[in-house]
Amino acid sequence: MVRIAVIPGDGIGPEVVAEALPALERAKGRGRAIEWESLPFGAEHFLRTGEVLPEPAITASRDGADAILFGAVGDPRVPDHRHAEGILLRLRKDLQLRVNRRPCRPLHDGLVPLKGVRAAEIGIEVFRENTEGPYCLRGATSAGEALDESVHTETAVACLLEAAFRRAQALRRPLLVAHKANVLKHGHGLWMRVFEAMRRDFPGVPARPMHADALLCALVQDPRPFGIIAGDNFIGDLVSDLLAGFQGGMGMAASASVAPHHPFRCGGLFEPVHGSAPDLAGTGRANPCGLLLSVALLFDHLGWPEEAQALEGAVAATVRAGEGTPDIGGTLTTAGMGESVRRRLP
Repeated sequence: MVRIAVIPGDGIGPEVVAEALPALERAKGRGRAIEWESLPFGAEHFLRTGEVLPEPAITASRDGADAILFGAVGDPRVPDHRHAEGILLRLRKDLQLRVNRRPCRPLHDGLVPLKGVRAAEIGIEVFRENTEGPYCLRGATSAGEALDESVHTETAVACLLEAAFRRAQALRRPLLVAHKANVLKHGHGLWMRVFEAMRRDFPGVPARPMHADALLCALVQDPRPFGIIAGDNFIGDLVSDLLAGFQGGMGMAASASVAPHHPFRCGGLFEPVHGSAPDLAGTGRANPCGLLLSVALLFDHLGWPEEAQALEGAVAATVRAGEGTPDIGGTLTTAGMGESVRRRLP
């Protein structure tokens, strides 16, 4: 039995999760042994109880679930974001979900804003280290000065780069490692040393480093030559958010955070790239596709390729039919788009 822990979270999180759960129901109805439990953790729970993510919930997610389906966290009533950090960042770190994979595969030519570039010509996947870099939450503020530390370990860097190399090898695509080792000589210098050593283990993979600022310029000019892009937590975040613009915006972007060496039962967390978007909460305008496509990544992770392809195909068919939420030029509500996708599932 596959067990999924569901954390709807804050803002539009519960709304998009409501449209994703029927995809799990559909898989169950087709004979897949799957069950799920919704957990209450988020801003409402924190403000009511003072509890962020208790240790029993961490243990249950780590040892009792095969994966986590996540909506979003972030609420203006908690301006220091401590509950969001204590939920999402802690799950990533405690479950050793070091590899964040963010595909960019636009579903319709009309969603690509670049002149002369068709959707089918773009096939990029960002591999982002998920637990370190500047997002390690170390730093200090004093009078007139603020310091944010950036931490990189050989263990985490090697884990991320090995996953990126293996994906590039499987897809027969080039690998590019984005960095700023010219100025971040210590942290990104480590990245370059690990990359150069690992490149010898994958002689068949065309691989090269590239300064991150030059990469951003090149992607806007022409994303078609790129395949797998790897980078640290900060650079991977920026690059993948840029690539969301080629897919129709943040509402269309999916992600999977996984532990390749599977140290615990829970091997992955699946969430849309967009945040909690509190300005959209309750308006019915949130795009559910980012989470629906994240569910497709979940199915693929579970070894269920038929369910993954069926769900991605249903989302693509819906978008190509012009049936979408306002962010991609449609007139449907969140629930309306979810229903349109479900009608197209086999």
